[in-house]
Amino acid sequence: MRFFKTFLPVTGLILTAMLSLSAGTVSAQDKATANSEKTVTWTEESLQQSYMNFLKQEGYSPRVDDDGDVAFKFEGRTYYLLVSADDPNLMRLAYPNFWSIENEEERARARIAALKATKDTKVAKVFLTEKNTWGIVSLFLADPEGFHPVFSRCLSALRLSVNTFADTMRGN
Repeated sequence: MRFFKTFLPVTGLILTAMLSLSAGTVSAQDKATANSEKTVTWTEESLQQSYMNFLKQEGYSPRVDDDGDVAFKFEGRTYYLLVSADDPNLMRLAYPNFWSIENEEERARARIAALKATKDTKVAKVFLTEKNTWGIVSLFLADPEGFHPVFSRCLSALRLSVNTFADTMRGN
C-alpha cells in the first residue's frame, strides 16, 4: 500500500511531464509543417485551368465559354463545369437547356419528369427554367481538384438523369 502512495504521485508527475513535452514537440512540428505548406488561393483563372487540364488528360477538348465556365463535348452533347471562384470547393457539372418547354401542359409533365429523374438518380438533379430544362450534379469537395476520381461517375449520373427525364416525357 505504501508503494502505491509513493509511486502513483511520482508516476503522475512523470506522465504529465512527458505529455507536455510531447505536446510541445507535436505543436512545433505542426507549426513547421503548416509554415512549409503552400496555401493555394483559387481564382476563376486557376479553377478554369485546373478543370481544363483535367479534361484534356481525360481526352476531352475543353474551352472556356463567355461566362467563364469550362465547356466540353461528350457523345455529341455539350456539358459544363461551372466555375465558382467564390466557392472553389463546389463542383458543378451541368448539362443545360436539353429540353425546351413549349407550353403549360408540357411544363406540368416536365415537372413530374424532373422529379422522377431527380428521385431515381443519385447526386444528379433535373430542374426547370423559364422555358427549358437543366441537369446538374453538385458536390462539395474538401479540395477543388477532389472531383477527379468521381468525375466519370458524376457524368454517368447526369446522363442517366437526363435520359430518365426524356424517357418519362416520351411516355417510356
